[in-house]
Amino acid sequence: MSTSSPAPASVRTLLLCFHNHQPVGNFDFVLEEASRNAYLPFLETLERFPGIKLTLHYSGFLLHWLADNRPDILRLLKELASRGQVEIIGGGMYEPILALLPERDRLGQVRALAESVRTFFGRRPEGAWLAERVWEPDLVAPLSAAGVKYFPLDDYHFLRAGLEPMELDGVYLTEAGGASVRVFPGSELLRYLIPFGDVEETLRAIDRMTSRDVPYPAAIFADDGEKFGVWPGTRKSVYEEGWLRRFFEGIWARRDGFTTMTFGEYAARAPVRGRVYLPTCSYIEMGEWALPPGRAARFGDLLRDFRAGGMAEMKPFVQGGFFRNFLRKYEEANQLHKRMWWVSGRVEEAARKGADAAGRDFLYRAQCNDAYWHGVFGGLYLNHLREAAYRNLLRAEEASDRVLHAGKTRWTETVRGDLDLDGGAEVLLKTPALTLLVHAHDGGAITEISLPPRGVTLGHVLTRREEGYHAKLRKAGGSFDGSTSIHDIIVLKDPSVLSALSVDPWQRASFREAIYREEDPLERILGDAVSPLCATAGRETRVEITRSGPRIVLSQHLPLSAPGVELTLEKVLKVNAGDEGFHVRYRLINQGKETVSGRFASEWNLNFLSGSGPDRRYEGVGQDAALSSRGVTAVLREFRIVDGWRKVSVNAKTDREFALLRYPVETASLSESGVEKLHQGVCLRLLFPIRIPPGDNEQYSLFWSVFSIAP
Repeated sequence: MSTSSPAPASVRTLLLCFHNHQPVGNFDFVLEEASRNAYLPFLETLERFPGIKLTLHYSGFLLHWLADNRPDILRLLKELASRGQVEIIGGGMYEPILALLPERDRLGQVRALAESVRTFFGRRPEGAWLAERVWEPDLVAPLSAAGVKYFPLDDYHFLRAGLEPMELDGVYLTEAGGASVRVFPGSELLRYLIPFGDVEETLRAIDRMTSRDVPYPAAIFADDGEKFGVWPGTRKSVYEEGWLRRFFEGIWARRDGFTTMTFGEYAARAPVRGRVYLPTCSYIEMGEWALPPGRAARFGDLLRDFRAGGMAEMKPFVQGGFFRNFLRKYEEANQLHKRMWWVSGRVEEAARKGADAAGRDFLYRAQCNDAYWHGVFGGLYLNHLREAAYRNLLRAEEASDRVLHAGKTRWTETVRGDLDLDGGAEVLLKTPALTLLVHAHDGGAITEISLPPRGVTLGHVLTRREEGYHAKLRKAGGSFDGSTSIHDIIVLKDPSVLSALSVDPWQRASFREAIYREEDPLERILGDAVSPLCATAGRETRVEITRSGPRIVLSQHLPLSAPGVELTLEKVLKVNAGDEGFHVRYRLINQGKETVSGRFASEWNLNFLSGSGPDRRYEGVGQDAALSSRGVTAVLREFRIVDGWRKVSVNAKTDREFALLRYPVETASLSESGVEKLHQGVCLRLLFPIRIPPGDNEQYSLFWSVFSIAP
């Protein structure tokens, strides 16, 4: 089969762009399966059709993984690129949402992947892929400055800008701030047909899209390469049943009617259709996922109506949410994002003082988009991806701290202000060994407990919340066979998922307190079947910070009141430089006229990544138990949690007896293969019996410490 000759302007054009990505922190076996089921067979199929040209994108983490682990795939990719059959485009190195980054990191991410592409393939890319096709108009200048000349978005961006569907058959130019780039409108219809529709139907759609009498009328496809073997059922449909082979055969059979080109070839030959000014948005499905649950469900119904052909004329006027809404929808995403911005500033400050590039690469890895949102894939709900983001953030921060603190090993640092930009006050406590993020406006709760030298964070337990698809779970059934898009089906992978549909009253955090009645049974408290008399969540604390030599003392005061209860709570954190642990001291003061009796609860939510396996367990709770277990231990003074995977043991010790209530925090979340139950962490409630006469007080001390253990 010979390669196609240069196409005259009258010949219709098919532009195919396949985006391949694996998130930073994904498991090696997942990447190996994707390589075996999708990346290699796709290229092997393409190799048999040298006359078909297309554009490929590989995110930096995947590209370097292939170089290290699957050199056979990289060799084949280099061969296809060297003979001009494929164009490799760039983008952000670790697939960040560029719009969410500081300007310096936007430029740095794009330049880093461009350099990797040059290293592997011998030339710098001129095109780019924007993660999740998230567009904001101020991206024009940094993209242009980084050497990007063109990239695909979705046709939806163009429809929202007022263009007619028939006009979306070529490349457009957009500009801002004196810079310009070219933009390709990828077809939503082709996204749903390829590779799920009938091949002949797909080819007829391409014929219709390229029927205008204009220079180089083009049908444009730009979507995930994982649809070709990774998505459930597609290994069978795409390769075993031959969808991709038949598609390429159909394209070649029509070579007298239209030709294939890379984006670069098309941009060099075809004139721009004109200027366009695109609004802030992504592909239309993102508008559903970024909305609050009720609105998301309604918007999802509307999208299904559109796909069925209803109200199509209204589609350009429908927005839904946009990507930044995830920072409101998921407080965990917002806190990670704001910590990332803060660490980016530290990395930049350290660079000005001579820091090497390692810290910046860790920062870029922490900006990988997957842990910042949730849609049809697990994303934010996958705690190993959140762990990877925090691990790399901590490594970037530690590398910067070594420079900023001039190599000292016993320093302390406190930062006070609205650190997560939610309108309330936070306090960041830092030593070389420990980082704590305290929310003074939320009862003094802690959401981050991190050990920077280990790259371990214990605090990111995801809150259980309602999602737009939860209402449909009880009706779910069937299986995904690759014959339709995963956007159109919900599969209940395991009936036990239904047990994980609880909704938490406040964000999962540690250093939370509550008062329960004396007569409340422990089992009912464990199951949240009774409500506390009063709690610290959502309350403002009065904060005092003292730094003395290698020690930080954070004191917080707030009232706890209910009928018959008038208490003042003093909660103190003590942190010593160099210690992998901290001391908690509570003092309850009875300001009322009645004796207060009951149970004082100190709640801690910690993440050990998995609830099962012999390397993760409780010790000292009566008998060793898996982290997935629920239970009550009536009398304790200490216990520990073993995390053999991360080679640490977390120990809790008190000066008074307490009852320990423990249960796993599990969520029901959507993935590409269905709805699944995911372990997010453990909830630990330490209940101390209290009896405080008027004017009197009681004190309780708790020591948290971390120790290394043998693997």
